[in-house]
Amino acid sequence: MKQYRIEQADKNIFAVHQVIYSNSDIEMWYDWNTRLNDTKFTDQCFWILCGEDRIGGVIKMNDTVMYPFMIPPFSDRQQLWSILLTCCNDLRHINGVLQEDVNILHSYGFEVNVIKQVMCCPTDTLKEPVPPSGLSLNLLDDSFDITRIKNVMKEGYSGGIDYEIFGVPSDVKIMEDISYLMQVYKHTNLSVYVVDEQNNEIVGLCIAGISEKMPLGFAEIGELCVVPQYRHKGIAEFMLNYIKQSASAYTDVLKLCVTVGNNAELLYKKTGFQAGPRFARMTKRN
Repeated sequence: MKQYRIEQADKNIFAVHQVIYSNSDIEMWYDWNTRLNDTKFTDQCFWILCGEDRIGGVIKMNDTVMYPFMIPPFSDRQQLWSILLTCCNDLRHINGVLQEDVNILHSYGFEVNVIKQVMCCPTDTLKEPVPPSGLSLNLLDDSFDITRIKNVMKEGYSGGIDYEIFGVPSDVKIMEDISYLMQVYKHTNLSVYVVDEQNNEIVGLCIAGISEKMPLGFAEIGELCVVPQYRHKGIAEFMLNYIKQSASAYTDVLKLCVTVGNNAELLYKKTGFQAGPRFARMTKRN
């Protein structure tokens, strides 16, 4: 009778297997060493074994596993999850679940919390971005009074899927998130906001830049929103194209992460963003 178990792995050898056999985020596809280093963030990595044969691997931290993968010739995804859940009977949370595994895990009593995907696009642009009529663009840096954009953020995300899933954050949390991102992108800040010239109100913003720790030095969009009464005027598309053009002086690629179900995904595709694989975060139902 076959004996299944998990056994701690050498993280360097494990990293090579995970990079090859898992469907990693799209921004990691461009550089082998970057993908390897990203995988080595923890030594809590384990082989899934059948006897002495490796059939898969997984990162396990307490009651959470992340980014499981199969090693050929083993190919039965249903059996892999059955083995893993038997070996990790304290398992409550699973991160990085591929879409092909979601229905399998439903049958084991897990539910989806959120589905995310990374999107990337080239930064080169042929046309100079032009703001919609009556609107002006301004640079957003850490000298700006961020209390002025707190309500813009809250209004811009109201009714959206992120607030539906995670709840509406407090004003204090919004301010903390803005401050955090501005600090992350301080190395190369690309953030902007758009003002209605008639009433001098801020109607949209995009927090973006390049972190010192960003893989491959790619630019990233952290937040993008437009207040509801100013939507469908081309403001978000203008900001995206402006950020792309600004980022082109530093990098070839601009990335973002979007919650699947966000209507903005269509806008991102329209402006040239290519989606990577979708990953779910799932939790065991009580």
